[in-house]
Amino acid sequence: MDKNQRTQFNQMVERSMEQASRNLSGTKGVVSVRLSQEEIDIIDQLVFLELAKNRSDATAMLIREGIRTHQSLLNEIQEYTAELERVKAKIQQSIRNSGLLTRLQNETESDSEGKGEGVNETDEK
Repeated sequence: MDKNQRTQFNQMVERSMEQASRNLSGTKGVVSVRLSQEEIDIIDQLVFLELAKNRSDATAMLIREGIRTHQSLLNEIQEYTAELERVKAKIQQSIRNSGLLTRLQNETESDSEGKGEGVNETDEK
């Protein structure tokens, strides 16, 4: 890592630590993740350097920095997701209004009832 990269990394760590301190009371949940050994080594370095208290804090710090760095892209994704949810709701409503769903459910129910009440060939003899 050259001097410029080290400086940028240190600035990122400082910003993330400040943000982590501000957000600590806002912690809402636990997420389990699988990481490569290289990623774990980086997290362990942050803990070793006492830039984070433990792996969990180091991981949270890096995730927050990634989110902050890519916030505009994440906002765009959120807008697309909201639009997709609106389209999905419209499609579902159209299907409900068409009666197709009711017909399919009725057919499924009658198929399963018919299978349970069928006459066995040996009973007919």
